[in-house]
Amino acid sequence: MLGFFAVAMILFFACKKEVINPHDDDFGFKTRPVYSTLAQFRQGIATVANMCQMRQLVAYEDTTSEGLPDIRGRKTWLAHKAYAVLEKLDQNLIEQAVYDVFHFDGETFSLISYLMKAYLAGNISAQTLAEIAAYIPLPPIPVANFTPPVENVPVDTPMENCCDKSNPKLDILVTWVYKPACGNYEKKYSGYAAGNTLTGMDGGKIYKFTPVVTGDPCPGGVLTSSVTAPAGASYGYSKSADGSINLLPVSGGTYTVTFTYSNCGKTVTKTFTLTVK
Repeated sequence: MLGFFAVAMILFFACKKEVINPHDDDFGFKTRPVYSTLAQFRQGIATVANMCQMRQLVAYEDTTSEGLPDIRGRKTWLAHKAYAVLEKLDQNLIEQAVYDVFHFDGETFSLISYLMKAYLAGNISAQTLAEIAAYIPLPPIPVANFTPPVENVPVDTPMENCCDKSNPKLDILVTWVYKPACGNYEKKYSGYAAGNTLTGMDGGKIYKFTPVVTGDPCPGGVLTSSVTAPAGASYGYSKSADGSINLLPVSGGTYTVTFTYSNCGKTVTKTFTLTVK
């Protein structure tokens, strides 16, 4: 009986253990995942297609034994890849269209990997790649292997004392990472990094950092951001419409991405540190 009681107590406390989510206790406000709308997704990919066409970028279909784009292999216009995504959206093949853009399963030949290979082939600079990537929206649907940012559910009715309930919290989500040489998605670095720090990273990766504001149901919040790079560093960065930062560090050193959110007379700041070896 004593042995049975001991086992029962162990199981009881083991079942009470919960996985902690950084947004489970947001001052009583509910949160929801953030995705783009279909209209936003379509507009973003259309902009990418136009930018690729304007620059006459090439999509390299073959790779060398080192995994680099084979400039002597098969190729087509990169804009055609983006227009093919738009055609699938027109046919309501949303999951296929999203897959063609991101390949969150880590496979190559996504729209993003074609952009990466255009950069590796010298067709565009790191800055131009970051600028084009900034127009790629969040997926419009839940997708396996992708962790979306979250936001507070807006209050149902206006509250005169809304600011009395505001206590904003700011986190930084590594929305996605795409690595050289083929530009494959790298899941292990996506999510909320411990201490908002990644160290010993290789250069040439595309990082998307998204500010996640919770604990504030009030309208009118102001979000600002900045990027600090090592002196003389080679890199590219740009800001997406949702406030995310797209960063492509090329040379080594420490890069910092800082977000500041202000509302109701309260200000919170959070910095992400990325060290490239």
